[in-house]
Amino acid sequence: MYKYGKISRDKLNTCHPDLVKIFELTLQRSNIDIGISEGYRPIDRQHELFLQGKSKIDGITKKGKHNFTPSMATDFYIYHPDINTRRKLVYDKIHLAYVGGILESVAQELYEKGEIEYIIRWGANWDSDGVIDYDQSFDDYPHAELVKP
Repeated sequence: MYKYGKISRDKLNTCHPDLVKIFELTLQRSNIDIGISEGYRPIDRQHELFLQGKSKIDGITKKGKHNFTPSMATDFYIYHPDINTRRKLVYDKIHLAYVGGILESVAQELYEKGEIEYIIRWGANWDSDGVIDYDQSFDDYPHAELVKP
């Protein structure tokens, strides 16, 4: 069984309790180790990512879900102890899609049990229609955010 390292744990702890529960159970159920690259995101960092084309939200005229305390969004990555393997897998779409599917399933399960009040919207399936990547203009495989069902 995997567990979050200190850096990932610190970042996850900036997130809404529902996200923490979802990511905890996802890590327990996954055969792939994951880390958390970002939870709460300051406005200046949000704007920097917008200018780089890595976000559709500038943080100034509109706040993103990362910009709240606690954060309503998190970014994750694939972790592997071997650095060469990790470099190949860290943002590999196949591995991220595997984790994204577990995230969505776990969130739905916890919601149906009444343990959380939100579900997940995953950045490679924004409209939650089951079509991954092909029907959207902006994909963000490592991103998950809380939404009301």
